[in-house]
Amino acid sequence: MINENDPSTLTTSGRLLNYNNAIKDGLQTGLRFTELMDQLIKTTDPDELVTAATELADFTLDSDFVTFPHQYSHADYYLLFMSRMLELHDQGKHVILQPRDHHEELTQQLTPLGDRGTFNFRVETSENGGVYYRERATGQSLFYLNLERKMFRFNSHALTQLFIIDLHDSVPADTIKASVGILVDFARYLKEDYGYSVDFNILDAANRQNYAVRSTDLPAGVVDRLFVMAAQNDYMLTNGVNGNGAEIALGRGIVVDIFNNQLDGQPEWVLTVHDDDQKISWFDVLLRFDFMRDWYLENLTELEITSDPLIFG
Repeated sequence: MINENDPSTLTTSGRLLNYNNAIKDGLQTGLRFTELMDQLIKTTDPDELVTAATELADFTLDSDFVTFPHQYSHADYYLLFMSRMLELHDQGKHVILQPRDHHEELTQQLTPLGDRGTFNFRVETSENGGVYYRERATGQSLFYLNLERKMFRFNSHALTQLFIIDLHDSVPADTIKASVGILVDFARYLKEDYGYSVDFNILDAANRQNYAVRSTDLPAGVVDRLFVMAAQNDYMLTNGVNGNGAEIALGRGIVVDIFNNQLDGQPEWVLTVHDDDQKISWFDVLLRFDFMRDWYLENLTELEITSDPLIFG
């Protein structure tokens, strides 16, 4: 650039030389961008894939002397990364990228849902960084992803609102299960391939998982209501094994417990789901058993499963 304190830059040749070098630098930036795009689109190496996505997600393409009028947003590179990640695990057919007419902008559909849900990423501008994966029409942010911090967090509130409430009457449970399964697979690949810290939250099917509910001091009437609803649907709710809370067997080896998992004198009410194959999460229970769904939603203020408060606070 021209430096008024440097006499050489005040000459015509000096000015032209600086101008030419600035264009060269801008073009080199463009070439680096195309290299990263090639890597993102073509690589079959998981490490190369995440490296390209991480750099592209924070890449500045324009310079003072060279601008590129047609550009995708930083958020779009996360969609490309997600699609390619699934593709590397033979799951690419489960998502469809859709360009918007007359715009360099991408959206995504989950194949089982079709046009009943359109998704994209929203870049978080706070110091947390990262992005939120959201359903565009409702604005529900289903999960948070941070490539630099190697962090992934599911959001129980958004998953419940979109799939258990909004789509419940129009989309079959099996379709919802298949759609959410794509997101679970993506998170699992991040954990297995890159060692990401992943909170599956309401989708965690491990028997060891304690789903902490919002109310730390759960009103007795909430559990009493479940006793009534269970009996009305020919299920029996029994006292918890330690005399604290309650337990219900839902058949096929599925057992749900709700109890006070008191720690250091502080109450913490939790739900647990146990099954022999460890394939059933609390989300699955809500999909399969209408009376459990009704009970949960009627008492959502107290029972909603908490998500990472630093991300979804």
